[in-house]
Amino acid sequence: MKVRTEMYNMFDGAKDYLPVGQTTLPKLYLILFLIYSGFLALWAYICNQQRKNVDKIHLVMGVLLLLLTLKIICALEDKRYIRNTGTPHGWDVAFYIFSFFKGVTLFTVIILIGTGWSFLKPYLQEREKVVLMFVIPLQVLENIASVIIGETGPATKGWFRWNEIFLIIDVICCCTVIFPIAWSIRSLAEASKTDGKVAKNVEKLTIFKQFYIVVIVYLYFTRVVVSIIGAKVNYRYEWVAVAAAEGANLVFYSFIFLNFQPVDKNPYLVLHELEEDSAASAHMWEENISLG
Repeated sequence: MKVRTEMYNMFDGAKDYLPVGQTTLPKLYLILFLIYSGFLALWAYICNQQRKNVDKIHLVMGVLLLLLTLKIICALEDKRYIRNTGTPHGWDVAFYIFSFFKGVTLFTVIILIGTGWSFLKPYLQEREKVVLMFVIPLQVLENIASVIIGETGPATKGWFRWNEIFLIIDVICCCTVIFPIAWSIRSLAEASKTDGKVAKNVEKLTIFKQFYIVVIVYLYFTRVVVSIIGAKVNYRYEWVAVAAAEGANLVFYSFIFLNFQPVDKNPYLVLHELEEDSAASAHMWEENISLG
């Protein structure tokens, strides 16, 4: 978000302070803002229509969408003002503020869904609370490092150190959010062996395994693949790395909000009672056969 060197548009000679590789970003952020605004409106409509099925986690997810939308509009205004005047006029500060809260909320949502909060149980265990209390301070440090990296450059003293701190903390946060999902998978696997409602437990076990895989792929792509893209592409196509990251974000958010929306008898979370009763009867029949 630094002040850029003055450049001129090759077609009309108008001043353009954005580097050539970032001139596409205002259009990209505008498209994303329209998408997420519609996304937020749709989520509010769904929650209003399904008020009896709305849990606390759905409200937290709504806050995440709101913060994401505000972050995108700040990024749009930041790039627009830099392109026209060379300075962000305070939009960079707003961008960093909303980026911080969005990052904290995103990791919180992943942890809460991963623990099964509101879906499997209405409470958090002590170890899950510890994970949250561990990740939130790390997100504070990560965003401080992100601001320093964004507002300075390699020529600045200590820039490489802050860059290393940022990468280390980001990796730790990404690894930490995996544990709650693994715990839920383990508990569901154990319950599927002992609980009478086998079908429901196996269904939820499959769900959390899928969620685990999606989170791993998302974190790997946005942290590793995007970095490789940014390092390999020509400076004229700097926007490609941003587009790749934002595309991954959109796909990830769509997956979460589609599959964990507040609907009655959500097929992603709940089996029909008939299926559960059939599975329970089958399980009891197997037990009677084994005892006999």
